[in-house]
Amino acid sequence: MAQLRVQVQGLPDSDDQERAELASRLRDELLEHGVEEVAHPEVRAPSGAKGSAYEWAELLVGLAGTVGPLLAALRGWLGRNPEAAVTLEIDGDTLTLDKASPADRQRLVEAFLARHGAE
Repeated sequence: MAQLRVQVQGLPDSDDQERAELASRLRDELLEHGVEEVAHPEVRAPSGAKGSAYEWAELLVGLAGTVGPLLAALRGWLGRNPEAAVTLEIDGDTLTLDKASPADRQRLVEAFLARHGAE
């Protein structure tokens, strides 16, 4: 199953904490729309650290089934955060959404997902 990596760059002046909060809200929205597989990716923890480390401003989304809920969640989140930038990645192919209009963002995301066989 393909995975969509979503990296939240946030607003032009976002710090790490704000980026993590924006990503957390997007994760909640994805789950509320019925996207079943949403997680923060594990990253290599610094030596001496106890437990796993996570990249909190990044999400991994499973692309099993329909992408309708995924599109609905992204559309809603981007609509409430129109100045926030996000980058979508599947198998090394990336799409960065920053200053596009809501309609353009939706078309770009749909085309990007369709190009990777997610329908």
